[in-house]
Amino acid sequence: MPMPLMIFYRVLGVVLLALAVAALWEKYRTVRGATLLPGRILDCRKAGSTNPRTGAGGYRYLVEVYANGQRLELETNDSFWSNHDTQKGKTVLVWYNPQRPLLERKSIGTELLSLGMAVIGVALLLIR
Repeated sequence: MPMPLMIFYRVLGVVLLALAVAALWEKYRTVRGATLLPGRILDCRKAGSTNPRTGAGGYRYLVEVYANGQRLELETNDSFWSNHDTQKGKTVLVWYNPQRPLLERKSIGTELLSLGMAVIGVALLLIR
């Protein structure tokens, strides 16, 4: 195999491993010290309209939760490709952390995505 292609595969493998670790670390920071609460989906709206970062895309759930005796309306940190208006009124479990601006839905999606990136990264590092 040509040397430039081997270098490209190695760099791509390391980048994928770093992304997998970063995704798990971000979820850990959100979930650590958080409370698992039931929440009702109020709306699914475009993230760019409420996110101060330019270029924010995708759709997020607006969820109603009750924490410490008060009603809160917070967004999840989801990023859907399309609008999920059919989910309005459904109940989801979310991690609420008062120090974080967004809610984390209880799911294993982040872990599965990180596992996939790590497996591909290791496979790219093992190519001879």
